[in-house]
Amino acid sequence: MFFPEIDREKTKSNARRKLREYPRWRAVAQDSVSQNVTAQYTFEPRQALREPSRAVERLALNKTVADQELEAIEQAVSRLFDPIHRRILYDKYLKTWPRPDVGIYTELGYERSRYYEMLDNALIAFAEQYREASLVVEKRTNTGLIPD
Repeated sequence: MFFPEIDREKTKSNARRKLREYPRWRAVAQDSVSQNVTAQYTFEPRQALREPSRAVERLALNKTVADQELEAIEQAVSRLFDPIHRRILYDKYLKTWPRPDVGIYTELGYERSRYYEMLDNALIAFAEQYREASLVVEKRTNTGLIPD
């Protein structure tokens, strides 16, 4: 099988977990200014990482790691093909003040069920884009991966 079958529920769970970490990474990175987002809900690249201060090397190392994680999350969202998926994930997880689902699907003009279908697809797409699909979970059988 060219594309392995994925465990959608576990993959979506991984994606939700990663996206929910975003505010914590912003706090660690001391990212007080909101990241620049284009009208198509793509993120502009962050500035080059700063050198860690010797006096606070551990804190600086944490900040550097946090900056890298923010960049990985933002770039995964920016690489999503569908701009509606980018917007849904941005509004739900990445905004300084995330919006409730009802506000998002009402503004987009979608029915609730269609919105949740799109959210599921956006989470899967994000999982596939984040760090070379590291959040994707393949389905397994008792003997291992599902055969071709």
